[in-house]
Amino acid sequence: MSDSPAGSRTEVLDPEECWRYLRSSYVGRLAVINGSVPEIFPVNFTVAGEMLLFRTAPGTKLRALLTGAVAAFEVDGLNPYATEAWSVVAKGRPEPFDETRMQLPAPDADREPWAPGSKEHLISITPTEISGRRFAVTPRTRWWPPVDFSADWL
Repeated sequence: MSDSPAGSRTEVLDPEECWRYLRSSYVGRLAVINGSVPEIFPVNFTVAGEMLLFRTAPGTKLRALLTGAVAAFEVDGLNPYATEAWSVVAKGRPEPFDETRMQLPAPDADREPWAPGSKEHLISITPTEISGRRFAVTPRTRWWPPVDFSADWL
């Protein structure tokens, strides 16, 4: 663990721990460059080996993914008691999934796209860079003032 300037303890995760967190998740955020503008999309995903897979439909996201530019993918979460948070970022070049190189993982309802419509394009990202952090969650009273439950807007 390393100390941050504010005195909180942040642990840098090794790649194996990053992959463990990725495998335990099914929703992440995909960051791409669309022309000269950054775009971020929530996506349902799965992991196959050390590859991230997700489905998409034609449109802005697919066009940006197929330019050959590096994309970033982030997943984060909390432990069951909400006392510890983690975040993993993977970077790599997206490409259409090649079924001759790897078999798709077994279907899982949690990993199906949430948004309606046909998502016929299966995209893979094999990260060239992966990093993660884990840290204790600061008590909420430090983030926001206490809630006034007597307020008439509740």
